[in-house]
Amino acid sequence: MLMLSGAVAMATGQIAVARQQASVAMDLAALAGAQSSGQQCGQAELIAQANGAVLISCYLDRGDVVVSGTVPAPGIVQRLFNFLGQPLARIAASARAGQPEQ
Repeated sequence: MLMLSGAVAMATGQIAVARQQASVAMDLAALAGAQSSGQQCGQAELIAQANGAVLISCYLDRGDVVVSGTVPAPGIVQRLFNFLGQPLARIAASARAGQPEQ
């Protein structure tokens, strides 16, 4: 029981770190896309990949770049969720960025 509690606590911490990584990667991708003069989604995808994320969607909404993507779940988290019968492969996040209003 103690080992399972320790594994759950460690997995919870690793999920928090992975969620933060996904969030930062999407924030940076959205900002890069918003600052690009053309090919906003292409630039967002490059930045997402450079930060270890996979860009799932990217679109323009009234001048804002809206992105969503995923990062892989940490290994121990995948094993724990598989053990519990609930596979978890990736952790998702999204972000929105645009040019400042004048």
